[in-house]
Amino acid sequence: MNDPAPAGGRLRILMLEDSALDAELITAQLQRSGLRFDTHRVWAHDTFLAAITSAQFDVILADHVLPGFDGDTALALAREHAPQIPFIFVSGTLTEELAVQALTRGARDYVVKQRLQRLPDAIRRARDEARERNQLAQARTALEHSQAQLQQITDAIPALIAHLGADHRYRFANKAFLDWHGIALDDLLGKQPADIGNSASFQQALPSLERVLAGERASFQITLTHRSGEARFVQMDCVPEFAADGTVTGYTCLGSDVSGLKRAELALRQDNQSLEQQVQARTAELQASKRRLQAIFESSFQHQVLLDLDGRVIDANVASLAAVLAGKPDVVGAHFSSTAWFAATPQAARTVTEAVQHAAAGTPSLHAFELELPTGKRSFDFSLRPLLGPDGHVAAVVCEAVETTARVQAEHALRQSQKIEAVGQLTGGIAHDFNNILTVIAGNVEHAMLLNQRNGEPAGMTARALDNALKGVNRAASLTQRLLAFARRQPLHSQAVNLNDAVHGMQDMLQRALGELVQLDIQATDDIWCVELDVSQLEVSVLNLAVNARDAMDHGGQLVIEIDNSHLDNDYAALFPDATPGEYVMLRVRDNGHGMSADTLAKVFEPFFTTKQVGRGTGLGLSMVHGFVKQSGGHVLVDSVPGGGTSITMMFPRSPLPLPSQAAPTQTGWASYEAREESILVAEDNDDVRAYTVDALRQLGYRVLEAHDGPSALRLLERPDTQIDLLFSDIVMPGMSGWELGRQVRERWPSVAVLFTSGYPRDHDTVGSPGRGAPLLSKPFTRSDLAQSVRNALAP
Repeated sequence: MNDPAPAGGRLRILMLEDSALDAELITAQLQRSGLRFDTHRVWAHDTFLAAITSAQFDVILADHVLPGFDGDTALALAREHAPQIPFIFVSGTLTEELAVQALTRGARDYVVKQRLQRLPDAIRRARDEARERNQLAQARTALEHSQAQLQQITDAIPALIAHLGADHRYRFANKAFLDWHGIALDDLLGKQPADIGNSASFQQALPSLERVLAGERASFQITLTHRSGEARFVQMDCVPEFAADGTVTGYTCLGSDVSGLKRAELALRQDNQSLEQQVQARTAELQASKRRLQAIFESSFQHQVLLDLDGRVIDANVASLAAVLAGKPDVVGAHFSSTAWFAATPQAARTVTEAVQHAAAGTPSLHAFELELPTGKRSFDFSLRPLLGPDGHVAAVVCEAVETTARVQAEHALRQSQKIEAVGQLTGGIAHDFNNILTVIAGNVEHAMLLNQRNGEPAGMTARALDNALKGVNRAASLTQRLLAFARRQPLHSQAVNLNDAVHGMQDMLQRALGELVQLDIQATDDIWCVELDVSQLEVSVLNLAVNARDAMDHGGQLVIEIDNSHLDNDYAALFPDATPGEYVMLRVRDNGHGMSADTLAKVFEPFFTTKQVGRGTGLGLSMVHGFVKQSGGHVLVDSVPGGGTSITMMFPRSPLPLPSQAAPTQTGWASYEAREESILVAEDNDDVRAYTVDALRQLGYRVLEAHDGPSALRLLERPDTQIDLLFSDIVMPGMSGWELGRQVRERWPSVAVLFTSGYPRDHDTVGSPGRGAPLLSKPFTRSDLAQSVRNALAP
């Protein structure tokens, strides 16, 4: 039966033997025993020393008598340089007395050459003993590390924490507990509470502690004597510790000093009736504080995160992870400022990064944040404190957070976040692929129309069918765009805008849409502030509101559009939590129609909700308006009374940019451009869209190369025989995004123009985006759109 190989494979044997014959006899004996091994034979001092210092062996077999060298010296060298390798003497001259001396000096065994049949068992035994010693050493190291980490974490908690056995003797206590009693840990361990001056308190708590030893949790208040001699009230919460067989082996207690609250409660109870309101308020404070303390304990106390000195997450408790709907593998090892706690609140992330640096330098800090979390907008008080190691230096940083968000506001914010996030995930997930499909359909329909025209066929049923198909594609693209607008994921081309000029420029279009029965009145204020937004989305939003107002005035009426500067103060922001105080430009659309009920108002911004008859509306108009204003950093307010009309106010934040003097003339059409033979590199992961795009560009006269992803495009650009004038790249691609591809192309080949395309460019033109200001052709696009955008991108 073969012996199993060690963990690393075959057994590695270092043989110190000057006799080749004896070495062969030993090898033969080991092979007959079934051992799998490799041997390395040496017989001199220098080669033996080099072997044990440069290679790793599982066992050393050494002769006792060697020419110019001896086994005792070899044993001494092995104990000095490789003490973990078992050393076995195999000698023909080894007496019993010498064997005893060898074992005393550290040898694991000895075998005389006349009884080599003992050698395989001796090797196995030595190997197994070495393996057990290594495992024991590793277990001891892990236990010491775990105990040190537990001590560090609990020492950072201000609560009094102690662990006692079933005999009520202390086994562990944190720094706060030791400081309270003014006692060292070594003087505390093994003693009972009565031994450290708390005999009366221990007797008072004993009934509750007996319930804990019976397997129950217990919460109670006792009076404990502080090291200063003062008796203080302490809230104690105790949890039993269970062994594997279910028996209680001890318990852990957490204590919080509630003396101030207790004294306030006693004082309020003694006050007279004239202070009844104050008594009730203080009592409510006391009860709320008790509930918070209890909730903190039962949810692993406060939100706590342990960081290293570089700000990476080492550990996080259950409460903190629940706040971001994450598990430990999602956050451990990541920079704290980039985790889900701060990912949606960049300003708070920057502050936390600085606070971690200060704490790592030994300076604690406190901060109040309002964070956008996966569970909604929530407010926290954060404290970041240095955690000192045994040497007195900062070893880690402890972050503790206490939630301060009012329960009703938190629940409301959570519901709103879930509504928008659900639609956002739906639209974001399908917009890219859906628009890719629409691009292929639209392009091929247009190509078929061009072929139809070239063949000179009359505008019959085929032409009408193709035209209707193209209109259907445009309606599908518009529906996707509206869904993205509600989810605040539409690509916005923001620019400095004068709202007075923008709305007055729509006057003729609005009047035609309203009809003759509705009177339009635009009331603009001089010296209007500048705002930064997408003009086309503004026009769509105002037109949507105007059409809704017209439908609400069955027999005609008046539509008033007001434009004015406004300032939102803290009082206003307190009434509308999603509004931020500051300077805004107000755009209000007001009608005197039939108005809306309270139930309708509550659902007015929900997608697909409409009060119109079937077939007269998608229910996306107002939701798109809401998404556009919020994505532009603004705020929407709706005021409506049944029978008294509706007023919808859009607040856009003031921009520091100067007001535009006059809009630059826009060039339209592409038929006048003569396609030159420039070279274009198309980077697109969708095979159908890439094939359509390459075919269209070649028909326009361009030389075209194609790549299915970013790395392939870079390899084509690096070829010495390739000269590229324009990179036309999709944004959403596997492995390397279009933004990253464009950035590398601009850095390495600055003469190459870059044009992006995407059906879902969610971060385009936002502040801090890598694509802000970059030319973008949105999907779906036609051949006309493609030709126009390419010529504009190639224009000097």
